[in-house]
Amino acid sequence: MIFLFLLAFSGKGLNAQVDSVLAVNMPEWALRAFSSNPIMVNYELINKVNPFYLEEDFNGDNKVDIVVWVKNKLSKQHGIAILHRGDNELFIVGAGKDFGMGSDMSWSNRWFVYRDEWVYNFNDKKKKFMLPLPGIEIVQNEKTSAVIYWDKRRYTSYIKHI
Repeated sequence: MIFLFLLAFSGKGLNAQVDSVLAVNMPEWALRAFSSNPIMVNYELINKVNPFYLEEDFNGDNKVDIVVWVKNKLSKQHGIAILHRGDNELFIVGAGKDFGMGSDMSWSNRWFVYRDEWVYNFNDKKKKFMLPLPGIEIVQNEKTSAVIYWDKRRYTSYIKHI
């Protein structure tokens, strides 16, 4: 089944660039959605960090969304692509678009689904807010990370300093 799927996606556009690790591990619905989205003409999926993608309901529609690493084809800057499963809407964070810690996430080598209810700076306990839905934490180092979350209209970020 996977072999036939890979054959169907070889030869044109995004699908010719999909890393084989991603193609084998990512759900088929997500590969189809990424390959058919016109936004992806400017980006390529990359196998940057393990886990290769994250799954969670990031926008609260009770459908599991998917997040993958991408690289902007022109600027070569890294970022993430967040795909909402319900409507196949695609959002790019970083990869040439500023998200609060610059426009390039190539500095990150760790990420995970952020499921804590509160987000705050460890240095200033007063700066905290409730996160109603899971987010994505992109880690820069032991002292700084960004939590990317859905604010009911778009993805935004909160920079954490430990």
